[in-house]
Amino acid sequence: MLLLGLLCAATASAQLDGFGREQLIKYTPTWKGDRFSDGRPKISDGILKRIRDTRMTSEEAAWGPLKLIHNYHHQWAGGFEILNREKGLVGRAFTCQFMPGRAEVAGVIEGEAAAKDLSQHNVRMMDMLQPGDVLVVDMAGGRVVDGVVVGDNLALAIFVKTGNGFVVNGGIRDQEGIEPHGFPLYHRGAWPGIFGDLMMTGINVPIQVGDVTVMPGDVVVGDREGVTFIPPHLAEEVVANAELYTIADEWRAEKIRAAGPSLVISRYYGRTGMRDPALQKECMAYVNRRLVEKGQAPVSEEQWKAKRHSGSGCFPRQP
Repeated sequence: MLLLGLLCAATASAQLDGFGREQLIKYTPTWKGDRFSDGRPKISDGILKRIRDTRMTSEEAAWGPLKLIHNYHHQWAGGFEILNREKGLVGRAFTCQFMPGRAEVAGVIEGEAAAKDLSQHNVRMMDMLQPGDVLVVDMAGGRVVDGVVVGDNLALAIFVKTGNGFVVNGGIRDQEGIEPHGFPLYHRGAWPGIFGDLMMTGINVPIQVGDVTVMPGDVVVGDREGVTFIPPHLAEEVVANAELYTIADEWRAEKIRAAGPSLVISRYYGRTGMRDPALQKECMAYVNRRLVEKGQAPVSEEQWKAKRHSGSGCFPRQP
């Protein structure tokens, strides 16, 4: 219903050409930072680098706090086939929507594009991409047969434009030609044909990928299992928490390996986290030592407890 409401709020031309700057600002009111000229939230390169450096997973570290703290229940999409899955994917969402073809509608869309001397639909939206973007395309709800948006050359073109892989809720082809380039590509399947009877109906509009409503400017975090789409106003908080929990997990892994077969797992994990005050203090001391080594400020017990999205930190998750 939210997606329908957003789409209906746009004029016909805005829906077909893009939300436009004013509408993108209107429908991303929680973002207070910089924006691209097209109106998309522009999360900083520094935040994106921190996400990459942390090797933040799309599930526990990203999806977990969004759901448990901020009540975003539909931010993770899985079930993809993934090329170069070990690379990981981080960037800013640039969305594009395709729907099943309808002659009179497609005629207007492509007629207007031709009048502006623009190329075919799947190519002209690629010309709009910026460095750091992650193209996120919905091919009529995940169509693979006749739902192919790129082959090897266009996939390479997207990578050259953005420096990133991308996400296709639909089909691709020429995997043998794409994979050697080394960038990650999330897709629903392969099909040998070219673009079928689909029409491009939106650029930088809300789209659906799996159970997620993806907004232009969302932070895209992909790993070996799936993709989380982080609302940009929450990205810095999410990565700050992930940095702490990544170090805490280092400590926990060391303790588990050292214990060997005598390990009592419940000492380190549980519904509410570690209950032993001595282990809590040891964990916090390890985390603070590693933070200082990285040139970052240590955290207090009070700060830890405020980061309450998981029971796998140094202190139990607060109610």
